[in-house]
Amino acid sequence: MFPRPSSGAIPFNEVVTVQLNPGEQATVTFEPVQSVSRFQLPVVAISKFPQSSYEVRADGQQRFGPAGAPPTDPDDMAATFLPALEFSDELEVTVSNLAASSTARTYIVQPVGWEPMGGDNGA
Repeated sequence: MFPRPSSGAIPFNEVVTVQLNPGEQATVTFEPVQSVSRFQLPVVAISKFPQSSYEVRADGQQRFGPAGAPPTDPDDMAATFLPALEFSDELEVTVSNLAASSTARTYIVQPVGWEPMGGDNGA
């Protein structure tokens, strides 16, 4: 992981599941737990389905997408942001089911990283 988290960093690995019918969209928001902190996330995993759209915003800035494939999926869990994606206020992940007709799809949204404590990397 780059930057490497310090021993005092607070791990973050949250799983949110959303079910979307054809044509539906969902936005999932994540915020730091500490009152004065930021997230560092090398991994934002989202379930991969055909005819879907994926977007990631950090502190209101577009950081990924819209794209037809997610940054990575929960089965791979590959680091996709090097250096790690940073934000201090919120991370928004938007998933859209663009299929014209099908059954509902269950999308997993799973950011993985840490909240630094102290200096640049939590030192």
